[in-house]
Amino acid sequence: MTKKEIITQLRAAKAAHIQWRAYAQAIVGGFSVDQNHVPVIHTNCKFGQWYYGKGQMLSSLGSFGAIDAPHAMLHQIYMEIFKLMFSETKKGFLGGIFTSKEKLRQKNEKQAKELMQSMIAVSETLLETINILEKEVMDLTDEEVAELY
Repeated sequence: MTKKEIITQLRAAKAAHIQWRAYAQAIVGGFSVDQNHVPVIHTNCKFGQWYYGKGQMLSSLGSFGAIDAPHAMLHQIYMEIFKLMFSETKKGFLGGIFTSKEKLRQKNEKQAKELMQSMIAVSETLLETINILEKEVMDLTDEEVAELY
């Protein structure tokens, strides 16, 4: 595989992450988005499929390993958002009497929006790390690229 092909794959994976985040933001913003566009499990999204698949050829590069934790954290935060947005939260019998569904929905939406801000910050960290990885690949010689696979 050539350096250009590696960079193309890396940029496609990065674009997939940006699209995933946009779908997550749309859901929190109240837009109707197919839930399948925003996988909860970090190995199921397009970026995760690349990272844990073809992207493993870059695992010897220093910045590659730094991607795993923020990527997993993104999905963990999104899982919390998903639960707030899509599950019926029950507070028990008395909670149901004293808290209307509308108030609970508003509370969940507020929490989801706050979590989204955290998720965006983690996403920016992930994107910065991907940019570092891209620069690392760009700095490789042809011989070093050949040794990657």
